[in-house]
Amino acid sequence: MNARADIEHDMEGQEPDMQLDTLFGDCRDAMLQRIRTMKTSWALCNEAEQLEIINGLELAAKSIVRAAVREVTRHEFDHAVVSLGEVKIKGEKGIEAKITCSNIEHNRTVLGEHVGSMVQIVMIDSEDFMGSRSDAKPTPDQGDWLQTANHDDDDAPRGLPKPEDFE
Repeated sequence: MNARADIEHDMEGQEPDMQLDTLFGDCRDAMLQRIRTMKTSWALCNEAEQLEIINGLELAAKSIVRAAVREVTRHEFDHAVVSLGEVKIKGEKGIEAKITCSNIEHNRTVLGEHVGSMVQIVMIDSEDFMGSRSDAKPTPDQGDWLQTANHDDDDAPRGLPKPEDFE
């Protein structure tokens, strides 16, 4: 790396310390840290030096996004599981959507407390997360007793006994 464009690079997993209630300031401070560690201004850097700065800022941006997403998803937002029904596109007037959900206390409270509020609707279909790496298979009750033999005795019978084994 060129000495004039020397900036601190993030290594994988070194995310800035962020909290949800200070997210704006935490993002600003992470970007300022990048700028403060630059040894010279952008205009004095040649193309290769500017590319190094860009690469460093891209690493920082990824790190900031990861930390921000971690904090947002960790927060226990009010939520209700709903079904999206009818959607009407009304041109200049906006979009109307109908949602339905179970009539339980939690949903009544969450939805009732947010009437008239600006809310974010995140479309998450739990079916997207229902995959598995492999099928779950039970261990057979009888195991491999029919196929295994006593390794200490090479003459031990293998498999089911034959009629001559009883003579």
